[in-house]
Amino acid sequence: MKNILSLFFIDQDKLRSQKYISIVSLFIIGFSILSIIVGQDVSLQGDFTVFWQAGKNYINGVSLYSQIGGAERYIYPPFAAMCFQLLALFSLHQAGALFCFCNLLFWVMIIYYTQKIILQVAPQSTHVKLALFIGFILSFRYFLYHTWFIQMNELVLLLSLAAAYNHLIKKDHYAIPLVVVATFIKIIPLFILIWILSKSNYKNYIRAFIYSIICIAIPLLMRGFHQGVIDLQEYYVTFLQPFQEGRVEPKLQNYGLSAALYKVFSYTADGDKYNYIITILPTATINLIYKCIIISLFLAFAGMLAYSQFKKAPVSLFELSFILLFTNLVSGITWEYHLVSLFFAASVLALDYFNSKNKNRAIFYILGFLLFFNLIIGGDTVGYYLYYKSCGGSLLTWMLLLLCIYNIVRYIKQQKESKAA
Repeated sequence: MKNILSLFFIDQDKLRSQKYISIVSLFIIGFSILSIIVGQDVSLQGDFTVFWQAGKNYINGVSLYSQIGGAERYIYPPFAAMCFQLLALFSLHQAGALFCFCNLLFWVMIIYYTQKIILQVAPQSTHVKLALFIGFILSFRYFLYHTWFIQMNELVLLLSLAAAYNHLIKKDHYAIPLVVVATFIKIIPLFILIWILSKSNYKNYIRAFIYSIICIAIPLLMRGFHQGVIDLQEYYVTFLQPFQEGRVEPKLQNYGLSAALYKVFSYTADGDKYNYIITILPTATINLIYKCIIISLFLAFAGMLAYSQFKKAPVSLFELSFILLFTNLVSGITWEYHLVSLFFAASVLALDYFNSKNKNRAIFYILGFLLFFNLIIGGDTVGYYLYYKSCGGSLLTWMLLLLCIYNIVRYIKQQKESKAA
């Protein structure tokens, strides 16, 4: 156990030793073999094909959002398609293997940056390596799905965590471009950018503005101004606008809050088949419930930012954990492999368990059980009927919501304890 845990805190001197060189070599060999296997399994209907085809369409100067090439719909910004050109330089299977290998490396780097953030924000914490190990175990399912389906969420999470860490060590000249790039790959890191800016001076606002203009301008110049403007318009019309106008995609394995509410309170394609509908509510009532919950979470987010700004409160792990969880709830599309951010949240929960002065630990056991339950539930473990029923019932969504509430409460208590001290 001690040797396994030591991998989560890599000392530079140890890294140079023969033992750690051997371990790193074995990991690289293992990553390479797994990546080749996963890459060979990529199909034209797979999610990774969307990114690869977007890169090809970008190179060929054709529409990014009309599914040219047979891939499923592309819902990322034009800047992301510009980056995906690198994937299009290879065949589909080669690109899949290459990016799968990158994702495995990103997994290691996510653990590394989470550890760095914890030690920076809460240097007095004990059992950090054990907390990271528990977080690794409790989030393993989502990283495994992410690896197999070759998604982009690890890259986005890594950029967000790297930006947060660089902000914490006052290297905002790195933090801002990292989080802006992450936002223009996938819009969700916008909340991390807002969090950083709320704690910043005018220089970071200027940096964010300049890098945002660059991320918009480069695709315009590369694609030609006319096609570049069309790309931006199509991105807005095909993806952003529908969700702004209330679009909901209550698909079986969509765990966004809006989708979860519609799945359990209205008729959906699989609702009768897997019997997960609680009761039927009018659409207006479902929308009201959704708005009340989301507004409450937004107010909690705004409250954390305001309190930190006006009271000059130190950064809390709970606010970062809350933001990463909140983004999954507010997103219109949240699949299981989007939930790689649960590693950070589970690690913070475990760390709080080991370091909390509160003797009433029932909440830790409840949340720990939910994390473990959702870790092991799957078609291969409980059978597809129960698995799909849990998907339809959105057990993951309600767990995310409870974790959000936990982080809000712990943040408030932590600030009161700091004020009393």
